[in-house]
Amino acid sequence: MGCVFVALALLTRQTLLLAWGVAGVGAGYAVFLSLRSGTVDSRAPFVAAALFTAAELAFWSVEPVLGRSQAQVVVRRIGVLAAEGFAAALLGALLLVLATGARAGLALEAMGVVAAVATVGIVALLTVKPRS
Repeated sequence: MGCVFVALALLTRQTLLLAWGVAGVGAGYAVFLSLRSGTVDSRAPFVAAALFTAAELAFWSVEPVLGRSQAQVVVRRIGVLAAEGFAAALLGALLLVLATGARAGLALEAMGVVAAVATVGIVALLTVKPRS
């Protein structure tokens, strides 16, 4: 039902319906996880990042168009979205590792370094003023 709501929202350009659709897609994944037997889904961080990115792109497509965007603005928006999606996946992966109680090792250290570098990069990206 969530996908149907998203498709309908994209056709009618209604943000409220889109929000319900995205929530429905997330709820569908939550139901899938609850019906699954076994361990934690290791793909959950990537599903979260994909859902976040898809929701952001969907909301971009229904927002009012005030004029043509400059290429710089579009490239910057896509870059920020890619960084946010990466950060969502990385944060989800770190939370998954912490929740499972995994022991620290080289992989966890590498994830920590990547997370720190990504955080600094995102902060730097968000603080840069666009050239006029």
